[in-house]
Amino acid sequence: MIVLQVLGWIVASFILLNVVLYFVEPSLIAISFSLVLRLFFKNPPIVNVDEHFKGHQLLKDNWEVIRGELVDVLKDESSIPKFHEVDKIQRFIADGDKAAWRIFMFMGYNNWQEANCARAPKTTALLKQLPDITTAMFSILSPYKHIPPHSGFYKGVYRYHLALIIPKNGECYIVNGGERYDWKEGEDILFDDTYKHAVWNKTDETRVVLFCDVFRTDLPKFFQPINRWVYGLRERSGRLKKVLKNAEVQVDLRPEEG
Repeated sequence: MIVLQVLGWIVASFILLNVVLYFVEPSLIAISFSLVLRLFFKNPPIVNVDEHFKGHQLLKDNWEVIRGELVDVLKDESSIPKFHEVDKIQRFIADGDKAAWRIFMFMGYNNWQEANCARAPKTTALLKQLPDITTAMFSILSPYKHIPPHSGFYKGVYRYHLALIIPKNGECYIVNGGERYDWKEGEDILFDDTYKHAVWNKTDETRVVLFCDVFRTDLPKFFQPINRWVYGLRERSGRLKKVLKNAEVQVDLRPEEG
């Protein structure tokens, strides 16, 4: 009986906490929901991309098309914002050394960055065919960039990388949950970023991947609509609106006519 009473108090407190969060800052409910997923749903650090993100094949089949638009974007690389300039909370992991980590964002939390999308229309058209994608960007690591160990906090999505430009000489890799993965151009990977992970580009070349978050499809059916509802709360957060504004590339990357 005592055990049931304690359990009841825990559940009631959890519900009350989330009600308070809903009225204070709804997007914070994602933290408590993610905690529930961490407690009850286990998965390896790197998961099978064919099983958990079936739409990846569309991107993989068109990786050279995507890279072609990326090459045009990179013609004015210095105008692309650094990650910590887009989202100041990322300063610890993005600005710890002199090398830049830049992001060219297409979509953040289901909000399309239309000005950027116009500069890579073929890539945008491919992404818009995949409704499970919630965030998408080109992730651009300068030579000798290191991203220190850190963990994502939201368990309701998986992280996807499609390798577009990978250094030819030297080591360039990610370690997630103790498992190392070396990117190869045209190849992709799906992983759980709530495991501790870190990145190294130990070369004098730039590394670029198409970086996406995708809804998890391996949660019980009961949790699927809850996951999307909770994620929707994040979409409407005030902080996100600032992030999207900061993510817009401020110059026209298309070549002048004539």
